[in-house]
Amino acid sequence: MAVAILLTNIFGGHIETRIGAVAAPIPGRTQTALCTEFKTDYWGECMKLTARISLLALTLVLATVTALAQQEKPRPAPRPTPAGPPEFGLDKKKCPCDIAGTWKAQLSKNEARLYEFDGAGTVKVLKVTGDAKPTEIATAKYEFVEEALPMEPAAGEQKAPDKTISFTATGKNRIFDKTDASMKVVSYDDSSLTCEIPGVAGTVRWTRVDPDRYFLILVARQNEFYDHSGSAFPLIVKLAGGVPTVEAAGTYSNHGKATFGTVPVEIYKDYLREARGDSEVILRLEINSQQYGRALKIVQEWQRRAREGALLYRSPDSNVLLNNLLLVRTVTETLNLCQNDVDLYKLDYTYPNDWISDQNGPEFVPFFFFKELRRRNEARHIEYKRFQELVPLPNLASR
Repeated sequence: MAVAILLTNIFGGHIETRIGAVAAPIPGRTQTALCTEFKTDYWGECMKLTARISLLALTLVLATVTALAQQEKPRPAPRPTPAGPPEFGLDKKKCPCDIAGTWKAQLSKNEARLYEFDGAGTVKVLKVTGDAKPTEIATAKYEFVEEALPMEPAAGEQKAPDKTISFTATGKNRIFDKTDASMKVVSYDDSSLTCEIPGVAGTVRWTRVDPDRYFLILVARQNEFYDHSGSAFPLIVKLAGGVPTVEAAGTYSNHGKATFGTVPVEIYKDYLREARGDSEVILRLEINSQQYGRALKIVQEWQRRAREGALLYRSPDSNVLLNNLLLVRTVTETLNLCQNDVDLYKLDYTYPNDWISDQNGPEFVPFFFFKELRRRNEARHIEYKRFQELVPLPNLASR
């Protein structure tokens, strides 16, 4: 008698089910042998299907894990820029009132007074009439006095301390028509100060006079080192008596190897030309004597640190390139310490405002930082031809 049976065929992972019939026993093969053969084929194909399904499931799991791993990771917390020891590397917000130097007070269209403060307590007063040579009319001793602030100021914004300059004329001299006088400094910046003088109604504005000229040059290059980064450093230039003096510190190429420290003359001379294509950026700015003095102090401090092996970041514990980031940041920040003179980019590692440090490694930040400063201050940039006229390169000197 024929027996109905459920037959399942498995082909490449697809299952086909049908109803079949089993006829009478096949001659030469027993019923037991036939059933054993059927079970063996059926379970063998089931095991193959199970293996295929397991492999497919494992593949899907791995793909899901990989996709999750490739999703954007949370942004790390902003990396703070460590400060150096006291008096260096700090984001100083107080503008120093530096009285040393020569100041001019314009009394009328054709008459002015020059006050020459030597920085050691003596001031000379000179009379200027028209184009005539200035003549000395008085000398005096002076003392710069800044009112001490209370140790625990009251709540609210603290006012700036009062500043006065007291004068004592020497011999038969008179200053402001008196033997002793005090002048109150009302306001000041790098280039001027406004004061109240006894016997003069209102306020008087003095402007700083300096026969020398000063420049800041920011240079950077790409595709110079193995990681496609390059040299990056500031140069500060003082032009006195027709002779330029240059100081430079930062990252430069020492026979193809990135080196941090005082930039040799033969290296920075190559950057006193115009930039060569998009792989270089050069920004030349004329600055005042006070900006120059602050930048000079920072550059010389980093020169000393490199010379004495006292860098803030040293391998293998830290990335030495961070020294250059701190150098270029502090040099540029000093430009606007006393007045908003330059359109600066704030390099503070704070996302999303500081996109440069967010999108670039420390070895590339100075290049894009200088490039952004060049874009912001294009109107003040001194072209190479004009710079050659201002600074006689054959007379270039270095400290």
